[in-house]
Amino acid sequence: MRRTTICRSNRAALLALVAVPLACWSLPAQDTTQAAEPTVASAQLPGEPPTTHTVAKGETLWSLAQLYFNDPLLWPEIYRLNTALIDDPHWIYPGEVLSVSGSPTVAQTPADTGVTAIAQGGPGADTVTREATPGDTVAAAPAPVDTLTPDTTQALIEEPPPVAADESYQTIFDRPRTGAAEVANILRAYADQPYRPLRRGEFYSAGFLTEGEHLPWGRVVGTTEKPAIPRLTERASAIQFQRVVVQPPAQASYHVGDSLLLARVDRAEGDWGDVVIPLGVARVVEVARRQLLAEVVLQFGRIHDGHLALPLEPFKDPGEARPTPVAEGLRGGVITQRDLHTISISQQVVFINRGRADGVVPGDVFQIFTGQAGAPSEDVRAVVEIVHTREHSSSGLVLTLKNPQLLPGLPVRLIRKMPS
Repeated sequence: MRRTTICRSNRAALLALVAVPLACWSLPAQDTTQAAEPTVASAQLPGEPPTTHTVAKGETLWSLAQLYFNDPLLWPEIYRLNTALIDDPHWIYPGEVLSVSGSPTVAQTPADTGVTAIAQGGPGADTVTREATPGDTVAAAPAPVDTLTPDTTQALIEEPPPVAADESYQTIFDRPRTGAAEVANILRAYADQPYRPLRRGEFYSAGFLTEGEHLPWGRVVGTTEKPAIPRLTERASAIQFQRVVVQPPAQASYHVGDSLLLARVDRAEGDWGDVVIPLGVARVVEVARRQLLAEVVLQFGRIHDGHLALPLEPFKDPGEARPTPVAEGLRGGVITQRDLHTISISQQVVFINRGRADGVVPGDVFQIFTGQAGAPSEDVRAVVEIVHTREHSSSGLVLTLKNPQLLPGLPVRLIRKMPS
């Protein structure tokens, strides 16, 4: 195994040999300040630095980096250029020819007011910097020439043509509109609406009085859905599109597709029976021996176990028929409000003592008033539309409210009648 041996006696001779070419490479730049037309010139070196180096005894990558790069810490650069020859950077041997042509060139940054003269050379050449003197005439540097090939792969974006002075583009929001045009736009949303005196949801959600009749009530057992949040009560509520289990009354016959009215009995109202408040509509999806499975399709209130179920009454759509005004129409009186409130509000339901036996049909319009009819003391308190009828009573939806006190016993009169 070969070993590198450093001989101190030959070090002085080696440094003397190396100093000679370095002296040639480091020739100072020519002083052009004495010329007739002084300009900045680049100092030309007489020779190129060597691109290879033959290893002598005592040399290491550390010393070669100091020799060629003026920095021994750059020895990995020489090792990187000669990895095919050097197995271990700690061992190099005399006679090996190493490449030093890839050495970096470190240039000094010129001062803002200085003039730099560059000594051209090969790799590893030094950069000579000289400050300008007042007598120098600095020649203007030529403008850089753009030698890059234009990129034709990018899309060419053209600016839109200029708009003529007498032309201007306006959107629908910029166009000036008159007050009449704005009102016409608002009324257009209501002008073509089809008229419906009564809607299905109003009919089923109104509620009614039982009038002492024994209805075939079933009972809601509970919901089949597992609650996502643990409940604090024993009751399980059902919402729309969930399924509930219903226990029908004895000797009742139901089929898949039948509809049920889910409701609760609020209170008794004397001879008029119980006040029934609807909570939703369910459709039977499965029939068992003693139970029904129904899906909630409409919901008006909270549905849970213990509520009642009743076969759904069919709804007769009146179409687009309009009630016509009548003079000296049917008279009656207010029985009570469905929801007991001290102050009545619009869209509230009131019960009156006229029903199907008196010719009342859904869509008829009544007035609730006080005082003598037709006299100056007459005071119209509300206008109600009949949305549900029983044999001797009806449910009216408050359309217009002028006085919030709709007390039992107030007189009512028919003012508009649906065509028969």
